[in-house]
Amino acid sequence: MFHPENENLIKRTVPGCVKLTSIISVSFLSVFCLFFISSKVLFAAPFSTETLAIFDSKLEIAAENIAEQVLGREKKVVIAVVDIFNYETQERDVKAELLEEQLSDLLFEKLPNQVVPYFEIVYLRLEWRSRFPEILHDPLTEDIAKLTNADWLLTGTYESIRGLLSVNLNLYELKSGDLLWQTVVGKQRIEENEQEEITPEEIATQEMEQTSSEPSTQKITQFHAPVLPSISRYPSFEQERSTQKKTELFSTPIPALPPPVEEEVQKIPHEMVLISEGEFLMGSDFGDEDELPDHLVFINSFYLDQHEVTNLDYSECLSCERGHGGFDTIDPQQPAVYVDWNNADAYCKTQNKRLPTEAEWEYAARAGSESEYSFGDNVSFLENYAWVETNTTDLGLWGARKVSSKIANQWGLFDLYGNVMEWVQNYYTQDYFISVRQPNNPKGPSLPLDENYPLRVVRGGAWGGLYGAGTPAGVRSAKRYAFTEWTRSFQIGFRCAMDVFKKIETN
Repeated sequence: MFHPENENLIKRTVPGCVKLTSIISVSFLSVFCLFFISSKVLFAAPFSTETLAIFDSKLEIAAENIAEQVLGREKKVVIAVVDIFNYETQERDVKAELLEEQLSDLLFEKLPNQVVPYFEIVYLRLEWRSRFPEILHDPLTEDIAKLTNADWLLTGTYESIRGLLSVNLNLYELKSGDLLWQTVVGKQRIEENEQEEITPEEIATQEMEQTSSEPSTQKITQFHAPVLPSISRYPSFEQERSTQKKTELFSTPIPALPPPVEEEVQKIPHEMVLISEGEFLMGSDFGDEDELPDHLVFINSFYLDQHEVTNLDYSECLSCERGHGGFDTIDPQQPAVYVDWNNADAYCKTQNKRLPTEAEWEYAARAGSESEYSFGDNVSFLENYAWVETNTTDLGLWGARKVSSKIANQWGLFDLYGNVMEWVQNYYTQDYFISVRQPNNPKGPSLPLDENYPLRVVRGGAWGGLYGAGTPAGVRSAKRYAFTEWTRSFQIGFRCAMDVFKKIETN
């Protein structure tokens, strides 16, 4: 929450009428002029005029789509563009500021009475720094957005990969923290006459640009504790995330202290993602009975496969078995199905890995969110991230699809929702209170409730089939399934996890 000083600042600040001292004003004008000139040079240096022209046209189309979202609401809403971060550094820089200004100007031309002007946000940043000189860090995105009295916040990240400039834009409702709309702008190659290979992630992104540009009529549910996730489209460039506790919408970060010891962590294994330790709210008070109650759980760092184990992967284990049947998968890049729990466990061990715990799986699926899905509660975005009934069986497509052909979640993980269900370590127990008494990476009971009928937990939902697994309710982050260890099904696959081993060196 805001500190009392911040609340007083909000009461005293009126957007458009910010009072600055003459010294700050003169300094600002000088700095702003220098910034404007240098930013044009710095931004244009690595990109050709033709490339920037194409990018600008796409950015204007995005602004038109956002304007349609605003004008499509019965109630008048005001939108603010705040913080376009550099994806690699997660900081604002000259390019980021120039993009913020460009987007604000484009929107202001289309919605002059419903967009906070860029200069006003610059003034608010200066006012913040002059009033709170003791605060060393820049104001949070939500702090600035709150001071503008805007209803919606447009934020995001930009990056340049192999000469491709792209901006990932996310539109949020500030009051609830709900994600309303998102798209990726750009991805134009700089080098001329060079053919670009289209990856599955880019195809999925293009699908998302088409679907997300339409206004959503879905009723949006408020988060328990709203967060503004940063949605990554490029999982191959994931970074080692710093230790992160449960994040509130309006929180003041504490400067990190230098570690007392040096830690040497093994190199990230091939096609795995480092999931950094943290605390999250597991379960759901609004879901099924066996998801109750939601409770805080701490997870140690671990590695997790980017995608489900494929037929190609599984064929490497000569001692592992699998069954066959209807809706089977045969393509090397489709997930391996008809694999029972014991064979899934055996495969992971042959790779010096293990099955993830149920808590680890849900932690990874939520990716820092507390909503139904990692991207929020808006079901209209689900098809961009998951193979479910609406984009498989309803269209006459039966069976699991190739892995990694949808968009990854914020932590660079594919297909945690839909495609196929996934085995985890835990024995199944309907009473979630057992996990409450195991706050540190709970593994559940060490023995099955019925030794003659051992049930293991399955997570993630599927493309379709039985048990409503392909419905929006069936692929929720908190949704739990239970099957006997010997079950071999076209709906069930798995992915592996691995512990993080650290070598501690003391001085």
